[in-house]
Amino acid sequence: MKRESTEARQARRKRDAVRGILFFAMLQIITSVACASLCFIPGMPRWAIILCLVLAILCLALIIPALFVLKSRFKEIEGGELDAAGKY
Repeated sequence: MKRESTEARQARRKRDAVRGILFFAMLQIITSVACASLCFIPGMPRWAIILCLVLAILCLALIIPALFVLKSRFKEIEGGELDAAGKY
């Protein structure tokens, strides 16, 4: 069985990291839309509308830290820390 090269492994790990962030972002957007759509229920109290809007905004705001985590993950992958640890 042929071993995978370091570059191919890094590219695969980066792809997997991007897929994970995209999946997370998609779920956050869906949750945000669901929370925001609750605001349009007739007869909802004002506090409930505000709560739903805050939840929708918080769901979207969580995407920003995820992008910073992705950036640090790329640095880990490029640094070869997992490859070095795999040698032991």
